[in-house]
Amino acid sequence: MIIFSILAFLLIFSTLIIVHEFGHYYAAIKSGVKVEEFGLGMGKKLFGYKRGETEFTLNIIPFGGFVRMLGEEEDSKDPRSFGQADLWKRMVITLAGVFMNFVMAITFLTVLFTVGTDPILVSQADVERAYDRGEIAFTVNGERMTPEEIKALEDPAAPVIFEYIKEVKAPFPLSIVLATTETARISWAVLEKAAEIPVELVRNLRVPEGLAGPIGIAEVTHKILPQGFMALVKLTALLSISLAVMNLLPIPALDGGRFVFQIAEFLLKPFGVKPSEKWENYAHMTGFALLMGLLLLITWNDIERLFFS
Repeated sequence: MIIFSILAFLLIFSTLIIVHEFGHYYAAIKSGVKVEEFGLGMGKKLFGYKRGETEFTLNIIPFGGFVRMLGEEEDSKDPRSFGQADLWKRMVITLAGVFMNFVMAITFLTVLFTVGTDPILVSQADVERAYDRGEIAFTVNGERMTPEEIKALEDPAAPVIFEYIKEVKAPFPLSIVLATTETARISWAVLEKAAEIPVELVRNLRVPEGLAGPIGIAEVTHKILPQGFMALVKLTALLSISLAVMNLLPIPALDGGRFVFQIAEFLLKPFGVKPSEKWENYAHMTGFALLMGLLLLITWNDIERLFFS
């Protein structure tokens, strides 16, 4: 089972990255920008093959991916370089990866809502709404209870379990609308959780509870795998939303951070001023270092929770 869980995790993670980077790749080639490399993973290249002018590579660290465009990280006067492309084309290229992750999530959720799936609960408010709609029930010691009865229990430590009793299902055209609205709702919940990160780091010197890195996601995959293929589809959709939202944050090195610089360039353009590419690259390198530090902290938190708590 462990082997299947690892394979499922790597397949889900790789699919998310490939879909995201394909968005950048497709937008770049359609904009006339030369893509030099499409890489899955990071670090030293294990192997690769060249198709057209792009080398497709698999790298030794099985996390992350990238699309390396001509002139993206260095100054280039080549007319097909990223820096020489029109500003609106560079904006489209920057946001294309996030767009593809949202498309992937909506597609997967559309399938789930068409065939029927358990309600997606990402907050306490979601749990309360699902109870009011009769989609879940609460059980204490094998006996169903209302929230009011649970609050009145003499033993406050009694384990409260909720079970799904009604599926969320809609005919195909309506399932697209439902998938889109659910994607928007879940995105907002992810954004609220992301906003807790700097607060918790400054106030309590720790990451927010419930925030997981690769190890935490692998653990969730292991727990969900026995529930079947559609459960993995739901997990992939939720992770795709999380990846999209996190990439939209206005942090240097993320797509959102790059887009902020492009907005600044747009606003300064009437004045004949263009932000320094040199300082922008410094900002992205600093942002990347901070993000790697945060990833290490989250990973250590996952390890500590799994093996030492």
